[in-house]
Amino acid sequence: MRKSAAVLALVLGAGAAWALTPGDRVYVRGRDVAVLQSTATSAATLVKLQPGDAVVWRGADKKKPTWHRVETAGKSGFVYFANLSTTPPASELLTSPAGAKKVDAQAFASSGAAGKALTEGAIRYGNQEEKNKGELRPTMKETVRQTQTLEAIAAQRTGEEIAAQADRVTGEQR
Repeated sequence: MRKSAAVLALVLGAGAAWALTPGDRVYVRGRDVAVLQSTATSAATLVKLQPGDAVVWRGADKKKPTWHRVETAGKSGFVYFANLSTTPPASELLTSPAGAKKVDAQAFASSGAAGKALTEGAIRYGNQEEKNKGELRPTMKETVRQTQTLEAIAAQRTGEEIAAQADRVTGEQR
């Protein structure tokens, strides 16, 4: 009986050690996480956060405990709890023929926006003959060629030219 009580006390004590108290620092796990003015999903976005951004935790909402109040950049609002972590994100590990190196998680997450549309593996996969049989049009091989053509055209343009073209295209659709 005493042994059971000791184990129970140990488990409860460990749980309390992991609990957050208002004022603790927590970290954002997701990309473009919105800090909302209220717990309503339609509430105004005060600021968007990126992976690894530190915020001050102020506690869970009493009516909607899955929403937690946080403070960041002088603003106070609500974030869905699954987007928060008590530990900062680990560095991402990138490998190359020259070896492996650690990269900041936020920089790694942002790097996708400037990356190529097709990796070498995707090109090899799309060009396999057995993947291009059947009635599906365009074929995977044609899609690979079209994407590579678009990448080549984009490489010849400046960022300003691409932004201007995007404005023209989206302006026509409004």
